Amino acid sequence: MFGYIMINPKQLSESDKQRYQAMYCGLCRVLDERHGKWGRTTLTYDLTFVSMLLSSLYAPQEEQAMQRCLIHPVRQLPYITTEITEYAADMNLVLAYYKALDDWNDDRSLTAKSLLKLLEPGMKKVEARWPGQCTTIRDSLALLTQMEQANELNPDLPANVFGEVMGKLLVIKEDEWSAQLYRLGAALGRFIYIMDASMDLASDLKHGRYNPLTAQSNIDHSLLLTMLISECTQEFEALPLQRDQDILRNILYSGVWMKFKPRKEEVSKHHERSL
Repeated sequence: MFGYIMINPKQLSESDKQRYQAMYCGLCRVLDERHGKWGRTTLTYDLTFVSMLLSSLYAPQEEQAMQRCLIHPVRQLPYITTEITEYAADMNLVLAYYKALDDWNDDRSLTAKSLLKLLEPGMKKVEARWPGQCTTIRDSLALLTQMEQANELNPDLPANVFGEVMGKLLVIKEDEWSAQLYRLGAALGRFIYIMDASMDLASDLKHGRYNPLTAQSNIDHSLLLTMLISECTQEFEALPLQRDQDILRNILYSGVWMKFKPRKEEVSKHHERSL
């Protein structure tokens, strides 16, 4: 369900692209430090956004250095980390763990089962560090599974549950910004859930899989998605961010559409050929 919160590199300056890549590499490095090589394989753009957003708001001290890694063994690449990168790495692991659990429960995937065993030690550590976030994520994803099994076709209901996941995930601590961060995350979570359902709709209908948009299969979901991301950006623009605003705006105004627009064009062409 993740993989949508990314940059649009065509609309970023070279310096901003390099900074974003350094933050991404920093998250990868911290995943390795805290959760080993299998933790590193869970790396996502989505949690890079979380790390960058919270670091922009709270402005912790940055560590900037160079490193080689298994993926880039020949030359050193820059990385940037903050204390918030550690939080993002932990949340990255939690979401990967529950994604593997969902794959195991749905398909009895042996790959997912193996990954679960590899991630379990890290999960226990994260649950001890962040019990509130872990409990919300676990309970909300379990409720989502129940809705899927009940074939819930009111998309607002599961979208709101996934919004709860993202809302809680953005609240790193209870302070003057926690309510606003929760609203931003909840709106982003609803957007992600509906976009993912829209992207998968044709394939799910073909194979008889659950999709909350089944009853709305002939509707263009662009307007709904625009409304949802607008709720998110409204909260975003009200935050007193201290750095990386251009990169974060690029993600929320352009990057989140990177996968949807080509898919929409593909579906439109298919309909045209069918007429």
